[in-house]
Amino acid sequence: MATLTMVDPGRADLFYSMHGYNGYGNLPPPVLLNSNWWDEQKITETVNTRYIKQQITDSILRKRLDEPLWFGKGLTESTYCEWIVEHTKKFFLILCDLGCPNYIFDVIDESWDDEDLPLSMTTIERLRLPTFSQSRKFSKKQYAYLARGLEEGHHTELQDEEIVPLEVISRRAQPGSARQTLERVYFPRSREIYYTRRRIPLGDGPNKLLPESFMNEIEILKSIQHDHIVSLHLSYTHESIGYLVLAPCIDLSLKSFIQYPPTRWKSNSKEDRRSIIFNWMHCLSDALAYLYEKGISHCDIKPSSISIESKTNRIFFADIGNSKRLDPVLQAAQSSKQLIPDIEAYDYGAPELWLRSLVTHGITSSPTNTIFSGRTYRRPSDDNSYYAGHRGTEVSQWTAEVSLPSKSDVFSLACIFLEIFSFHSKRKSSVFATHRSIKNRRPRESAPPDSSFHANLSQVDSWIERLHRDARKKTDKPFADGLELCREMLRRGPEARPEPRDVADQLYHTVVGPAVAPDRPHCGMHSVIDPTLAMFGGWVSQKDSSGRCLSASSMGRRSTTTSMSSVSDNRWLAM
Repeated sequence: MATLTMVDPGRADLFYSMHGYNGYGNLPPPVLLNSNWWDEQKITETVNTRYIKQQITDSILRKRLDEPLWFGKGLTESTYCEWIVEHTKKFFLILCDLGCPNYIFDVIDESWDDEDLPLSMTTIERLRLPTFSQSRKFSKKQYAYLARGLEEGHHTELQDEEIVPLEVISRRAQPGSARQTLERVYFPRSREIYYTRRRIPLGDGPNKLLPESFMNEIEILKSIQHDHIVSLHLSYTHESIGYLVLAPCIDLSLKSFIQYPPTRWKSNSKEDRRSIIFNWMHCLSDALAYLYEKGISHCDIKPSSISIESKTNRIFFADIGNSKRLDPVLQAAQSSKQLIPDIEAYDYGAPELWLRSLVTHGITSSPTNTIFSGRTYRRPSDDNSYYAGHRGTEVSQWTAEVSLPSKSDVFSLACIFLEIFSFHSKRKSSVFATHRSIKNRRPRESAPPDSSFHANLSQVDSWIERLHRDARKKTDKPFADGLELCREMLRRGPEARPEPRDVADQLYHTVVGPAVAPDRPHCGMHSVIDPTLAMFGGWVSQKDSSGRCLSASSMGRRSTTTSMSSVSDNRWLAM
């Protein structure tokens, strides 16, 4: 049983922001589906003496409610009404739903109680309900009154027949993934708090994840506790599907934010917007460094996997579903596997993730120049001219060589930073993409050219120079410093790129400059070294003004700390 209701204005705003619209436009008002299920609180609040007597309309049976149980002599002095309230509330509600509440007396006389639920079809027949149709309905409806609560921080395995106590606002397929779906959900008892639910089909087959792998991912997600990484609220399995309920709700992706800035953002002053975007970059780099310090790689950094909470302007890594423990065996398996991802992953991926190898096929036609499905073409250039002349049975395929996953993620993060810098300079993302692909354009071909970062590094560098000119006009040194950092992060060779923690530390010194933000950066300072732990390469922790723990770099990896940073750090850490 379900009813359709109009969504309130607050949830309507969430609906439109999720789909990247700045206003209501011509979209129809969203609708919510409210399932008719009962939790323990609702059952307890509903079933009382008054409710029971309202449902038992027969005058003789209503009087019987106040009589002692016929089998209770010497055992209990409870009346039928009291017994219903104490032991058979769920039975009574199910019978009321079926239109035969009077049968509760037979249930009690046969010594049934709510602990016996759920009943199999064979056992239901022993209730001797008026019709066979009501018996079949009983088999299904009983689960509406047996909804188990999902507990924060725990994993629950639900039976196929059980009802999940969550309401869905909307759902969409995860970009580039045939097996994952993202949904916006809330618990009916906490309608003001929204969560993101990810659906992952389980099993041993195409586009499915093994249950053991799913549980391993849960353990990884449970270990992640960072202010700028979406955390696992709870998890459960139901009908051969694994579910991850994540918090906070993925409100608005960076991709949608850049394309359609919300009105709330435009109401911020120019100085506030500048401070916020520098904090965004520092917080993202700090979150990435945190992952690697936990032994976890991200491997899927792109605008749609980054979320912005529009009310607070907080930024998060919202999708780390491809994260893996830094295990050499897993890395080798990943390196040898052919990659067929979504176009966005290709555009923002590092060069070493997109190598082309020749394989022999029993065909004579020319090999395709597309990434996949004919969606994006790649013009033969200096980077791949070797493959341009090969024809016949040799067909190129995409492979990856990931020896330094942290450096690959640093490259992708630099792409994100340039998108943010371009947005701050009021330059459209689409114009940036056109600029990157200008040398890959081919006449008389309808397919779009390759606009990826890694295939157009010279064009990316010229774009950085454009932004540099903007910074020089405004004598904006922090902006220029950030662009130079992006250049370092975008070097073709992974060994030449900085480590994630080095990026975070450099951005910290940029953010604390008085020209950027007079207040302490959100994520605090992490490059304080504890000499007592240096010989073990250990990490230290400090507390910031809000009590949040701050991890520090190891002595073996960090060898320099500038005098300027020590002055700034002491000032901020003393607050």
